[in-house]
Amino acid sequence: MKKYYMFILLMAALLACNPDEFELNKGIKEIAGLKMSGLETVDVINDNSVLLEDGGFIALARNKITDLVSDITVDIKEGDGAWFAIRCASNNYENHPAILFTYSINGLSVQEKGKPLISLDKFKANGREPSRIVIKNDVKRFDILVDCDTVYTGFTDIPNTEYILIKSLPKSKVLLTGISMKEKGEDEAE
Repeated sequence: MKKYYMFILLMAALLACNPDEFELNKGIKEIAGLKMSGLETVDVINDNSVLLEDGGFIALARNKITDLVSDITVDIKEGDGAWFAIRCASNNYENHPAILFTYSINGLSVQEKGKPLISLDKFKANGREPSRIVIKNDVKRFDILVDCDTVYTGFTDIPNTEYILIKSLPKSKVLLTGISMKEKGEDEAE
């Protein structure tokens, strides 16, 4: 009988903890995170940093806030870089319309629903030092900035979501730090 109760307690403990979910910025502007690749490909380093190994894939969200300003410092440790998807969801993301920004040492590009909008081969990710990527969602408009330079401003009919998806490019290792997701105008209200 004692073994039965121990088994029940062990199963309850295992089911209560979901290793795929994590939180960033606890206690302030909390960001919900979801590991969408194998557990060994994503390492949550601290309250505000995530390391994506080869194939590492995460979804970040601010609950019920869609007009977001996402600000992330990206440090390419190995390989080419990462891609960032907005106006999508963590479930069924392959078939969901999205804006996809590829940040690579081979060049930058923006796609909408799988169709290229712009390819900036002469602008490349700096693999030697971190860069700050800011993605602003404002109703139909979206802006993508790298190190304070606007890379792209576009307008879309794709509905806004509370998600940003980030995936390391093949054979890449990318450190994400200083992660924040704020509602448009949130800093102005403080």
